Amino acid sequence: MSPDAPSGRTPGDARVAYVETLTTAASPAPSVPGVTLDVRSWRPPAADVALAAALAVATVLGTVLVAQPSDRPWWPGGAALIVATATALVWRRRAPVLVLASTLATVAPYYWMAYPDGPASLMVAVAMYTVATRLSWPRSTAIGVVLFAVWVTLDRLISLREGAVDAPDRDRFMWIIVTVAVGVAVGGLRRAQTAATEQAQEQARRRVEQERLRLAREVHDVVSHSLAMIAVQAGVGAHVADRRPEQAVAALLEIKEASRAALAELRTTLDVLRESEPADAPGLARLDEVARVAGLAGVEVEVRGSAGRPDPVVDGAAFRIVREAVTNAVRHARQARRVVVDLAHDGGDVRVRVADDGGPVEAVTPGHGLRGLAEHAAAVGGRSTVAPGPDGVVVEAVLPAVSR
Repeated sequence: MSPDAPSGRTPGDARVAYVETLTTAASPAPSVPGVTLDVRSWRPPAADVALAAALAVATVLGTVLVAQPSDRPWWPGGAALIVATATALVWRRRAPVLVLASTLATVAPYYWMAYPDGPASLMVAVAMYTVATRLSWPRSTAIGVVLFAVWVTLDRLISLREGAVDAPDRDRFMWIIVTVAVGVAVGGLRRAQTAATEQAQEQARRRVEQERLRLAREVHDVVSHSLAMIAVQAGVGAHVADRRPEQAVAALLEIKEASRAALAELRTTLDVLRESEPADAPGLARLDEVARVAGLAGVEVEVRGSAGRPDPVVDGAAFRIVREAVTNAVRHARQARRVVVDLAHDGGDVRVRVADDGGPVEAVTPGHGLRGLAEHAAAVGGRSTVAPGPDGVVVEAVLPAVSR
């Protein structure tokens, strides 16, 4: 037993007890069931405190300026009501409806007690504005109607209790309407502006995400296609180097050309980071390059038909779909000797069909390349499918002539 350990306990027990002590000390105090108290969540923002203070000062100054000798002295009762209203406003963002009710409960008695007319109702308008910015337009309008009805009804009841049987004060009635209407209208406009800004920001984020995905597809297509063809040519050169050196030299030259073309296309793709559109986007007119490189790997590519004159973006998407399909045939269809590319222009659509003779397959295993085919088609508003055919794999795509 360690001399530092208590009697009857091992050092391990002591360490466990020490850890339990630290855990207990660091744990929060027990809470009352059903009651959640987060002091920080109810701490008013500094901006709301400053606004409430400014409104209190403006209301006091305005009251002093408009006060008449015949008015009831506003100190200290009127001043207390003004300060109470301003104090409630510091929590207007935490509990807007409750703060609105609190402001009505202090501002309305201010006028009923015949204190000097002043801009005290402005604080009710600010509270109503906050409600309109936090709630939907129908709900904030309904609350505004309820606020108006309660305010006018209470005002009238107080007048009747004081023995006033005449018609209600038209000026005060109109002032209540203006106070409520300004709060609802300005708050609703602010909420609409905020919603429009958030929608614009969300659309910008989506555009950035779509552009990022497009660049990822472009880089994947360039790198995977070029490296696949380089690997095939390197294998051909190594295989025939002893017996047919001229063919090995041709394979090396083709590797050089494929590397140069890949670097050039990669630069063109990355130029989109500096420009709105790439300067030299590939299109179906460059299918002869794909056919030439595949031919050096022993796969003949036959292009039949025409896609017409589609939009440049659609033209580029169709080219990438064909190139990816041919690359997959060269890499994965070991027995493939021929790939047929059928192009057609059907009304407002461009139809692409790529079929190889690599032999029957039971199913097509999804991967980055096949997912890229679908993404290229979807990027312009089209669709694509990859399925087993009678002699190999068939890739079909239907693209709009004009990108959507």
